[in-house]
Amino acid sequence: MNESRIIALLTDFGTRDYYVGAMKGVILGINPLAEIVDITHEIEPQNVMSAAFVLSACYHDFPAGTIFVCVVDPGVGSERRAIAAASNGHTFVGPDNGIFSLVLAGDSKMVSIENDLFFRKPVSSTFHGRDIFAPVAAHLSVGTDLEDLGPVINDPVSLADIHSRRSSENTIEGSVVHIDRFGNILTNITARDAGSGFKLEIAGRSVTERRPFYAGAEPGKLFVITGSAGFIEVSINGGSAANVLGVAVGTAVTVRLDEITSADT
Repeated sequence: MNESRIIALLTDFGTRDYYVGAMKGVILGINPLAEIVDITHEIEPQNVMSAAFVLSACYHDFPAGTIFVCVVDPGVGSERRAIAAASNGHTFVGPDNGIFSLVLAGDSKMVSIENDLFFRKPVSSTFHGRDIFAPVAAHLSVGTDLEDLGPVINDPVSLADIHSRRSSENTIEGSVVHIDRFGNILTNITARDAGSGFKLEIAGRSVTERRPFYAGAEPGKLFVITGSAGFIEVSINGGSAANVLGVAVGTAVTVRLDEITSADT
């Protein structure tokens, strides 16, 4: 049995309501020594793709053995599964709706959470974060085995558009996977795949200018930058690129390789 005191929370609940506090209370009621870390509770409501990206961008910064409770759950109360998975040295607990698409490795061990001995009673049909995911994570943190939660599965839901793809030798098709609070547009195309020379197309606009840092661009001008998570972003110095382009999570992005001759000038 593996024990971990660190339980990291990621939700779309915000902080004005009681939801996050209730989850923390349930966790501490089972494991008073738990160290609860808030990743964020400001995911856009019901935006599973954005949550999947945010989780993937930061989970590897946590100590090995951290338990991640991720609740962006438009299907709460339906027949969608609740799952727990051990992958990449961590444990992930949440709805089986694709939220773990970017963190589950091929050798992940996954179970469908069905053993209600580990649930808070009664279970609300609208708040599985409090009644299923929080108590399950707390029980895992004090040594409960993953297999005690339910049967092993090998078919987790994966988001269809979460990964970019190469549609031709010189073209990568991707999408917007997150928009941060500054209005930077984060794509699922890695800087490594894009290389040093490319043209990015988004919302009917072509962006070729690249900068190594935000303040290196002229105010009001669109540019491309490599973000801290290693993915291509579209930004505007001093403004919101998302507002200027009118894009949202899921908007298509195309990178055409070797169509410009200079980068990061």
